[in-house]
Amino acid sequence: MIKPALRYFVFVVTLSLATGPGGAPLPCAPFEGGRVEPQLLAAMRRAATEGRLYRVDNALSSVGFCVRHFPFQEFRGVFTDVVGGLAFPPDRTQYGQALLLIRTASLQSDNQALAPVVRGSNFMDTANYPEILYVGRKFEWLGSTHAHIYGDLTVRGRTHPVIFDADIEVPKDVLDSWPERIRLRGLSHVSRFNFDMHSHRLFVSDTVRLCLSVELVQWSP
Repeated sequence: MIKPALRYFVFVVTLSLATGPGGAPLPCAPFEGGRVEPQLLAAMRRAATEGRLYRVDNALSSVGFCVRHFPFQEFRGVFTDVVGGLAFPPDRTQYGQALLLIRTASLQSDNQALAPVVRGSNFMDTANYPEILYVGRKFEWLGSTHAHIYGDLTVRGRTHPVIFDADIEVPKDVLDSWPERIRLRGLSHVSRFNFDMHSHRLFVSDTVRLCLSVELVQWSP
């Protein structure tokens, strides 16, 4: 079981770390200018200075999705350009926030016939919408390693509430200290109609399954 301090942490994913003078990484820089609420960015900066921030390992992280289509088949895709971080709170009784940024140009699929259709204007429209943003408003623990993340997902310029069912994995030999690595797995179901993807109603399901696979490394300046 994870130590109690891990059960109520503030979950913040900032999906990109900029580089400052001398090559030093600066958290939150890509989210300045009104993209994300100032209070959320302030919480991330505070976590970074206090050693409570983790970053997503881009090489080992991805966001996948699956959707049923005629005749009784499933299209599976994955976005491989996902970066970010995780901030633990100074007070374990606090709920947290989450930020997730996905670059749609990284979409990959084994289905070479349908992949261009999914990238096209009727569905993901990756040419005009290069990013997907998830902003979590609450991270609620249901057990020692299981939680719900409540937030808003923005796809194709449309924003709707989305809940991720998440599991956290922490090495058992570091339960009494901050681990170097943490793994997060998350699952959610959304309606593509909410994000202005109405094409092919008779042949493609409206429900899309989202799958997070994120590995995080303890952040250091």
